[in-house]
Amino acid sequence: MRSVISAQPMMIEGAPMILLQDPEHFSDQTLIVPHNEPMLFILGCFDGEHTVADIQEEFLNRYQSLLMTEEIVEIIEKLSESHFLDNDIFNNHRRAAIEHFNALPVRASCLAGQSYPEHTEALARLLDAMASAGRLHREQSGVTLPQGPLTGLIAPHIDFMRGGRVYGSVYSLLAEQDPPDVAVIYGTLHAPSDFLFIPSRKGYETPLGILETDPDILSALEAEIPAEELYADEFAHKSEHSIEFQVLCLQHAFQDKPMPRIIPILCSSLEPQILANESPDEVEEHRRFTSSLLRVLEASGKHILHIAGADLSHIGPAFGDPEPVSDDFMLESRTRDMEALETVKICDAEGFFRSLAFHVDRYRVCGLSPIYAMLKVMPPCTGRIVDYDQATDTQRTTCVSIAGIAFAP
Repeated sequence: MRSVISAQPMMIEGAPMILLQDPEHFSDQTLIVPHNEPMLFILGCFDGEHTVADIQEEFLNRYQSLLMTEEIVEIIEKLSESHFLDNDIFNNHRRAAIEHFNALPVRASCLAGQSYPEHTEALARLLDAMASAGRLHREQSGVTLPQGPLTGLIAPHIDFMRGGRVYGSVYSLLAEQDPPDVAVIYGTLHAPSDFLFIPSRKGYETPLGILETDPDILSALEAEIPAEELYADEFAHKSEHSIEFQVLCLQHAFQDKPMPRIIPILCSSLEPQILANESPDEVEEHRRFTSSLLRVLEASGKHILHIAGADLSHIGPAFGDPEPVSDDFMLESRTRDMEALETVKICDAEGFFRSLAFHVDRYRVCGLSPIYAMLKVMPPCTGRIVDYDQATDTQRTTCVSIAGIAFAP
């Protein structure tokens, strides 16, 4: 099997099952298989080293039961049809998918009609409601707002159903501002990648239109980092939602004003640096990209708005914790979030990283990479928390914390 295929335990009518999915989104298929030791053993044998006869022999020795050839072949065929196996069928499919995406002039919406309405009228009503809820929350909470033109924002990338108010709290601030020339959007990449940063030259399309990228800034960045390296994994943008939600909120905030151009950048996980307690700035690839982007943006002379699409802590059984989320655990998670956000408010990128590395990312802050990158590139400023929330499900299997933070000089 392909090493990236995710296996998520689940229950169906009281029976333990495993949901197989492709986090790279080369396949949109899902497979559900029984969650038992024999099935896990069989799946583990699809490593490119075992023949069908090898699997049968080892299965017989381990379980004293004969596994028929037809059973193994049927599993292989289903995995191959779903593009879960690393074989010629998948490699040809992968190559064709990348070539097709690369030829597209824009990155089309992947969530319209799923996570939000695809019809503009319904979508506008949703975004209006989010903005209203955010403004009301700020008024009732007595939030002190930053003064002057905003330099940056941190917003959620969770779905609008759970994070709508926090999106509205932070993005409704833009309605009172002049649009920037360029919005640099640092998105969380949830799929694996060999690259720490993945920008795109493609405009982002939603039902509200297209936000085009800034060709001058990207060309200047390409003069510092070869294009074949910058866009080597650009396919990752196709199904990643973290930037798409920010684009929608920008389009709504500036609906009656000139739209900014964007620089969409997906930021990969910094888990290796967390585990090694090594600052990302010590990694040559990370340091080179952020310093190059900083120079290019400063030299452009344009009004830049920095945006990080970043959720915070992820706790609960759905993320690997043994028990349902208790009130005490939620309070603990909130306390750790606030400790980390104190470093963010003063744009202390290294302090933010250390606050998470100290706990070995116990709370699974998936927004580490975009927030850290933004703090390294954004000019000196001060942030204010305008909203914070913890989104939980009724069974307390998940709790995702989110924040809205606005920065100004």
